[in-house]
Amino acid sequence: MPRTTPLRPYETTWEEWLLGGGASARFEDPSLPLEVEIGCGDDDFLYESASAHPDRNWLGIEYSRKRVHRTIRRIGRHRGAGAEPMPNLRMIWRPAADLVGPFLTPGKVSAYHIYFPDPWPKAHHARYRLMAPSFVASLRDSLAVGGTLDIATDSDEYVVEIQDAVAEAGGLVHVPDARPGVGGVAGDRPTVFEERWRAMGRTIHFHRYAKEA
Repeated sequence: MPRTTPLRPYETTWEEWLLGGGASARFEDPSLPLEVEIGCGDDDFLYESASAHPDRNWLGIEYSRKRVHRTIRRIGRHRGAGAEPMPNLRMIWRPAADLVGPFLTPGKVSAYHIYFPDPWPKAHHARYRLMAPSFVASLRDSLAVGGTLDIATDSDEYVVEIQDAVAEAGGLVHVPDARPGVGGVAGDRPTVFEERWRAMGRTIHFHRYAKEA
């Protein structure tokens, strides 16, 4: 795949992380609590969250570089020409497993947001599913004590698999009735994926887990 120039300042690279400092070094104030969205997709949750909470750093991890670039261009349109870049929002194109264990562990993340990961419903695609027990254990290790993992899916089968993975990984306690739906912190509006699946009559499963002391 041909190399493309990162879209600065929002896009960071795995190579930069390897050179030192990991995720925190990419932000203007590395001391702020770090919240991470895995699978940013085509929604504005990350942008709205960073706008509403400038007292936190917000990192988006996305497997598709096209989606990273599309999201960054959409941020530019939201902010308008001549606006100062947001110092607390960064994105990276990379499989999440390449980043969570090596760069975000131990205890560097205050919250994860994982909304509607692909369930890969066919049995022979099971190895592609994000929420395997080993990855959930990596998420747990990278969370600060009391840090949270918010996850949503429209798949009845996948939610059971996720719950089993969390139980197998251990160290995460379910937070009942955390909130009734999935949405950005600004107004708690539903994501585009939630709206899409609800319109199709699907049940939305939302769960929050917190890391035990």
